[in-house]
Amino acid sequence: MALMNGLQSVKIFFLITIFALINPYSSLASINGKGIVCSCVDCKLEHIDPSSYINKTIPTETGFHFKNDKVTIFFISKMGDKIQLSENINISLRKKKSFYTNNNEIQWTYKDNRNIYAYILDRKTLYLKQMNIIKTKTHNLRKCNAFPEKKFFEEMNKLSYDYQKSYYKRSMKNKI
Repeated sequence: MALMNGLQSVKIFFLITIFALINPYSSLASINGKGIVCSCVDCKLEHIDPSSYINKTIPTETGFHFKNDKVTIFFISKMGDKIQLSENINISLRKKKSFYTNNNEIQWTYKDNRNIYAYILDRKTLYLKQMNIIKTKTHNLRKCNAFPEKKFFEEMNKLSYDYQKSYYKRSMKNKI
């Protein structure tokens, strides 16, 4: 009987050890609760979302936040003289979207005021393609950095602040 309890204890210890070893690795690849901040590598202005701030002809970073199996797009936008982080700018076409994953990619679609786009994120390189909906042409290519949720929002807010500061410096000599 004591031998049987000893074997059961070893089996339970072994199972707990295996679970502890496997579980952390599976959570590293999970996208929920994370965000990516993406900078333009090759972007065409006619395919930049109208909500996104263009800094001296260069599109600003775009953020994508993944939570509860949905993706939300965040822009650095300009309203009057204020540059701020904006979530999808209250247009019903821009709801949080479901995303789909496999070992190599994360995919979702998005509709702005003009077009419907397919987004494909390479999970290893973190290059994000914004393509036409039938995925035959890449309109924009962005390089992304991944962050845990809190760091994602800190990074997006910091970028917004830095763009605001730069904008104010350029506006200092304006008379009106």
